[in-house]
Amino acid sequence: MNRKTWRAGIIGLGGIGDYHMNHLSKIENVKVAAICDVDAKAVEKAGDRLQLPAGKRYTDFHAIIADPEVDVLISGVSNQFHAEILKAAIACGKPIFSEKPFTRTMEEAEELAALYASNPMPCMIGFSYRYRPCFQYVKQLVADGTLGRIRHIAAHYLQEENAPMFNKPYTWRFRQAAAGSGILADIGSHMVDAARFFVGEFVQVSGLMSTFIDRRPDVRTGELQEVDVDDFTSFQSVLEGGVMGSFYTHKNAIGTGNQFNVTLFGDLGTVRIAVERPNEVHLTLRAGASHQLTETCLHLDEKTFKPMLQDFVDYLEQGGSATVPTLMDGYRNQQVLQAIIDSAKDGMSRTLHTDLNQKEGLV
Repeated sequence: MNRKTWRAGIIGLGGIGDYHMNHLSKIENVKVAAICDVDAKAVEKAGDRLQLPAGKRYTDFHAIIADPEVDVLISGVSNQFHAEILKAAIACGKPIFSEKPFTRTMEEAEELAALYASNPMPCMIGFSYRYRPCFQYVKQLVADGTLGRIRHIAAHYLQEENAPMFNKPYTWRFRQAAAGSGILADIGSHMVDAARFFVGEFVQVSGLMSTFIDRRPDVRTGELQEVDVDDFTSFQSVLEGGVMGSFYTHKNAIGTGNQFNVTLFGDLGTVRIAVERPNEVHLTLRAGASHQLTETCLHLDEKTFKPMLQDFVDYLEQGGSATVPTLMDGYRNQQVLQAIIDSAKDGMSRTLHTDLNQKEGLV
């Protein structure tokens, strides 16, 4: 039986757009049918490379979303456009993969949730680390009870690129109106998703945020621009089941590359994973009457795990899986981000109300 060939429209032709197109090329029943970017030169360059006709090269995302010859959308744009693109896709009932964070604000998130409830379709949010082999393996360890009852999850996500010595210029990521928040939305949202993926919903959070460098140079004018988002965020939390959580993130960590590490502490054992070593799982257990200690470094075969965009195509064809980060995962992630921001502003912890019954249709 022949499978449907999905005609994909790519919105955003920066580095993440190239990343997604490269991975789409490995899926046999998907082809790039149209592209879109506000940069007309980037559109022409990519269009020539893909040999797309002129009518499939867009600079207006509304037009590519409305194209009847585009079955599914892959969106990788700056945060300020996430909500508008998702809104247009929902209005057209067109399946979409959208990069994280879900939105800039809870107001945008609430509007999308209401629209989606009346016109649902497959929607996946790009929390890509769920698809690392080590994440998949640990998810199963937790489900199988290998670690016993989980008591604590700890995570940090560190990079060095924003440190003063690199004199990184002012971009949209340093402007609240465009980004929503700084390091929290950029990479901290992945820590929130990891906690939800492994443990469950956040119940309470207490946040702390700081801006290390409050002025950065504008490459166009040479003038210093004010940075009004966070360079550093940490938060303590309580997750469902009474699991405690501790998290911190910044890009001022000299000597780090993409250091996203997660540790889960259970009554029977501890497991440690690092995104920079995606095929390794460090497992420590005590078992038997003498509580014998065993320490193992497991090496995983990444070919046995499903890639993210393949799971998205399977979602289109078969429905969601336990792995797929849906629109609801994006919505709840945004709830936690907002609670962290609110807590950091006034020093008061926040209790989260997930409204499970009210939002249960958003899958």
